[in-house]
Amino acid sequence: MGCGFERTSIRLIAQRAGVTESMVYRHFTSKAELFRATAAAPLVEFMNDFATTLGADTRQTPTDVTFRFVSGLYDLCATNRQILASLAAGAGENELIADHSPLAPCIHALMDGVHRYMAASGTAATSDIRDAVRLSLALVLGAALGGDTLFPTAGSDRDIKAALTRFVLFGAGYTPADTANKP
Repeated sequence: MGCGFERTSIRLIAQRAGVTESMVYRHFTSKAELFRATAAAPLVEFMNDFATTLGADTRQTPTDVTFRFVSGLYDLCATNRQILASLAAGAGENELIADHSPLAPCIHALMDGVHRYMAASGTAATSDIRDAVRLSLALVLGAALGGDTLFPTAGSDRDIKAALTRFVLFGAGYTPADTANKP
């Protein structure tokens, strides 16, 4: 379709699918719900799965956990660049940044998971978790979308993921547990 989320209508989706508009509305109450159930589903599933496993293995360091998140999200997004392009095309529109956006459930799940992980591991963040999660997602999504252009000679995907991990972890205000309460 190439129009982005905001500029793609249910009518156009129905036409391309070869069904009536009312048929689409019979199964989905809104465009956001349709998007969530189709295009964003792999992203939402990854976020929910990751969030529920945060803190499951207490032997993993925050760097290990963050690398697992960055690596999984980067790979998923690099494989599904069309989904990212669709999200990016409407990035300036209100629906994509509001609590009812197609990505809102995974953002909330990830924030809850981060809170659980910090409580279980005794770690702390110096910044707002909501902002940290949103900015971390934006960083990894943007890097995956523009990977070939942004990192033409950066080395392997693992090098890119390691650099993203450091930036996400320390940019989010990560503080090791033994220094979290020191002046």
